[in-house]
Amino acid sequence: MSKDFEMMGLFTVPMLKIKFKDHYKYNFPEVEKKDQKPDSWVEPLHTTFPGIPDNDPIVSSFVRDSLMKDLKDSIVNVFKKVNLPHTIDFANLWYNIYHDNQGQEKHSHLAYVGQIVPFWSGVYYNKNASPTQFFRSDKLYRTQIVAGAQNTALGVCLAENFCPEVEDGDILLFPPHLEHSVQSKPENKNKMRMTFSFNIVLNS
Repeated sequence: MSKDFEMMGLFTVPMLKIKFKDHYKYNFPEVEKKDQKPDSWVEPLHTTFPGIPDNDPIVSSFVRDSLMKDLKDSIVNVFKKVNLPHTIDFANLWYNIYHDNQGQEKHSHLAYVGQIVPFWSGVYYNKNASPTQFFRSDKLYRTQIVAGAQNTALGVCLAENFCPEVEDGDILLFPPHLEHSVQSKPENKNKMRMTFSFNIVLNS
């Protein structure tokens, strides 16, 4: 970088990646491809949104409650380290299973908890992790895109989307307004991708 100028990226979107210390406890069996989703969702996938019922055949109520406790403990531990409010509760938690040519269209979590806006939203990558694609919420940045601009030092500020690298056992926390999508690759025909999505709220 030249000493006579400085490039500054403003208004960075926060995202936390956490290593889930209890990931080893949660090993779920492969299941057959299935399409189970709300009618308003577009892309096919197998989801229990907005929650995991007590009689779920894959995740029992005991395992569900244990997972929520363990996830909360890991998140609270990190929140304390970065001085974030840590009196939190889960508003909801559900799982998503993807096989070949299954995914989820662009969406946010703003409308997922009734009248309560989540403090953070998150994804726990349980099995065969692949990146989630996140999209920036502002559109006027495109006025800065001219020929070649994305290949300069400004490129990092002009990206339309971002796919953070993840592996099994990672937790990603992000603002609930941040839109994101999922697309499993065709070559994953014999591998199920399993994630747990959730929203957390501050406990008053």
